[in-house]
Amino acid sequence: MNRLCDLIDQKIDDGTFVPVVDAANSTMRQLGKFLVLFVYFISTFLAFTSFFIIIPYEQIYKPAWLLVILGICGFYFLLNIQYHYYKARTIPPVACPGEEGDAFCEKCNYWKSDRAHHCSVCDKCVLGMDHHCIWINQCVGSHNHRHFFLFVANLTLAAATIITAGYPSFSDHLFIETSPNTYCTTILENAPLQDIICDYDGFARTAVVFCYLLSGILFVMVGGLTLWNVYLISIGCTYIDYLKLTGSKKKLSARKRLNKGLKANWKNFLGLRRNRTFFRCVILPTALPPVKYESLNSRPDAFDVV
Repeated sequence: MNRLCDLIDQKIDDGTFVPVVDAANSTMRQLGKFLVLFVYFISTFLAFTSFFIIIPYEQIYKPAWLLVILGICGFYFLLNIQYHYYKARTIPPVACPGEEGDAFCEKCNYWKSDRAHHCSVCDKCVLGMDHHCIWINQCVGSHNHRHFFLFVANLTLAAATIITAGYPSFSDHLFIETSPNTYCTTILENAPLQDIICDYDGFARTAVVFCYLLSGILFVMVGGLTLWNVYLISIGCTYIDYLKLTGSKKKLSARKRLNKGLKANWKNFLGLRRNRTFFRCVILPTALPPVKYESLNSRPDAFDVV
């Protein structure tokens, strides 16, 4: 095993694996372009099924006022998901933000600050890098981290709403043989596309079942990612910080420098500075310029960067 490890280290040092690594990174970039289109397709499908099949069908089980609330919430989630996803994938994080005397990146041939990390896929150093996300086809770091978090948080809430409110629709269309009603066998008053949708045999049933199951998968996977981000934000870390600053007492001490307290960490991350309100920064889909953490003791700190 030691010989194998030594051989691998030797091949890495002499550049043998460089073509393989370059090919893998290129593949990830190309795959990322496809996945961006896939995200738009899936979100459009979920929205179409929710607004034009599930909500109209739920009038059998729910009062009109509740359906109106569900429609408003659905539109709000859709707006936030699309907006924050667009911002997360189009706003580039800060690259190569170092000054002479900082750590030196041999790949970029440039200085990098303490909280910059080199991404081999993007081929640049990224300030405040959390991770490279193939679903937005770029790194999550300073400038776009807030949008990425709000995207996954709103997606989780939207999936939870579909799971909670759409169960009767899912049950009726999954067990269609024993169900007294389905979308295409019931006369629905507020279903403007019912005739068109029901012209395609089996589409309504497939759409409802697939939409519900996909929402369950998203709730578990994206919800887990959201909770992990909540934890990291609460302790003032990115994922890269968490990995780099785990282990020795010195590293744990450096991590403590990042943690300004729960409230201050969240205010810093969400940009709640300079008279910005929670309603404007979080509830409304708003783009904000990145801000540096305003230290309570006014001492500059290279770790205090959003």
